[in-house]
Amino acid sequence: MFVTSIILKLQFFGRDQATIGSVILGLMFVLCTSALSAQHKDEDLNWKSISEFKVFGSLNTFDNGAVRRFPDSLHKDLRERLWNLSGNTAGFYIKFKTDSPFIKVSYTPSGELSFPHMPATGVSGVDLYLKTDQGFDWVRGGYSFGKTVNYTFSHIKLADGKHEFWLYLPLYQSIADFKVGTPKAYSLVPIRESGDQNPIIVYGTSIAQGACASRAGMAWTNILGRKLPYPVVNLGFSGNGRLETEVIDYMANFKASAFVLDCMPNFTSGQGLSPEAAIARLTASITTLKKSHPNTPILIVEHAGYSDGEVQINRYHTYNQLNKATKEVYNQLKSTYDGLYLLTKEEIGLTSDSFVDGTHPNDHGMLQYAQAYEKALNELLK
Repeated sequence: MFVTSIILKLQFFGRDQATIGSVILGLMFVLCTSALSAQHKDEDLNWKSISEFKVFGSLNTFDNGAVRRFPDSLHKDLRERLWNLSGNTAGFYIKFKTDSPFIKVSYTPSGELSFPHMPATGVSGVDLYLKTDQGFDWVRGGYSFGKTVNYTFSHIKLADGKHEFWLYLPLYQSIADFKVGTPKAYSLVPIRESGDQNPIIVYGTSIAQGACASRAGMAWTNILGRKLPYPVVNLGFSGNGRLETEVIDYMANFKASAFVLDCMPNFTSGQGLSPEAAIARLTASITTLKKSHPNTPILIVEHAGYSDGEVQINRYHTYNQLNKATKEVYNQLKSTYDGLYLLTKEEIGLTSDSFVDGTHPNDHGMLQYAQAYEKALNELLK
């Protein structure tokens, strides 16, 4: 009846047969899509909880069942704000193989679904990629945000056999009841095997955590992880990347292919810090890491700037002074420690088109970050 009513209205308004035919085909596609989606009710799916997967991008093993970036043993040593941010699953992803053209993800969020400068798809969304011989293909999903976050990936075109998928967890959520489901007629096999490469461990700010990517896979650490043969660990903490002793000591417990220190955007007066504090903490951080890992490269990173630095002198002064401080530390220590490298603001190369709010990068800016890191890390790890 619905389709018949639309056809009669189109005829009434004098539409030609070609137009009516196109509308009919479009309506049939929508109705068929809805019908196919409706066939996969939650109770008909084979569900696997997060506990059944290996979580990649992590330094700890979640022995207590919690999915967070710091272990419980560190709680007593950290500021409460930093500890709470470690519950955000930025940089985490799971791998699995399936032959299913339909995949559903569901979880209960515990924080704000979106921010004024960052959409729900970036703050709370998951992101699915199909691994191919050429790299990765992004898989578009339908989503809903509320007391439960749901993503549905349907009509995935797959050749025969099982295919590898990477599913990125939310950038700014602490998750509960996280699960992945496929129809029971298909297989869903978690991948647990890791490569033999030590990770690149990134300690940074909100920009490293993922602000303001439009979706999880577009955070620069996740882009980088798809480009390099090394796993990438995201220790980016929004407003709290302060080169704190407790975090550096924790990082020093692990073997790494490289350490990245990208905390300058949080050494501002608004954070109660300064270029002088940046010099002291950056020097102490490098010294600690090199004491435990003398042969591991350390990449220190300048402030990438603000979009309005050329027109607002106070903003220019902020990042310019911090970058002078970063260069000072680099020049003082590069002859003391082998394997100390610098990534400059100019090499990152952000422009006024690279930002959401003048401070945090958009997806274009995230790509620029990832490309600059890829070039620098390929050079120092070759």
